[in-house]
Amino acid sequence: MSFEDNVKMHFDELSENDKEIVRYLQQNMADAINSSIIELGEATLSSKSTVLRLAKKLGFRGFSDLKFQLEQDYKADKIIPTDLEQQLHHDIGKTFEYSHQVNFQPLIEAIHDASNVYIYPTGFSQQNFAREFSNDLLIAGKKNYLLDGTTNFDRVTRKLNQNDFVIVVSLSGNTPLIKNAIKMLNFRKVPFFSITEFSRNYLSEHANYQLFYEASVIPTAEPGDKMSSMTSLPIILGILSRKYREFVLFDE
Repeated sequence: MSFEDNVKMHFDELSENDKEIVRYLQQNMADAINSSIIELGEATLSSKSTVLRLAKKLGFRGFSDLKFQLEQDYKADKIIPTDLEQQLHHDIGKTFEYSHQVNFQPLIEAIHDASNVYIYPTGFSQQNFAREFSNDLLIAGKKNYLLDGTTNFDRVTRKLNQNDFVIVVSLSGNTPLIKNAIKMLNFRKVPFFSITEFSRNYLSEHANYQLFYEASVIPTAEPGDKMSSMTSLPIILGILSRKYREFVLFDE
């Protein structure tokens, strides 16, 4: 997971002084990776202990771990934009790296214990990946319902209760048309799980459980036009479905 992703995930835990140090690191990455912890503290008008605490707040083992990630990110930024194969390798690698840091157990148990599981994909590509995930759950013995369309999602959310479980598969996590349905889930205390790209977004902020995946921007045939690649979405869904199957077969 990149330095930026770590910042996004722990942003609410940061003090104003922490955020100032983060901004310095983002704007002076080349200098930061060549600085000692004392030099970085002096550059940001902070102490050594403050920098070390920030590193741990962001999920790193220490300053050396943080600096190593900055160096990796700095090198990744230098990748030639047309090297799409390298970008694919980067996205998949980052998604696996992130998955190794996640405790899947509470989410797996919530899916397993739910009376009914509903899966709602917010777009066409998400629907294809969600269908495969739905089939994987069925094979593992978990009955579920794949919902199609905002109207159906709205209608279903009004009838759910605390024993049900909802999975929303999205890219940005900020789809305006489903915000009322999400409010209804929260009002009725229906647990739900969001899976989105790495970002602070509406879905993940209102969900009981969250997973994230890497979604790089790639060029299209139209000059200046770009789109987000969701290649890593089926990867993180596949990891979840396999962990669920392991739980059912070996841990239950």
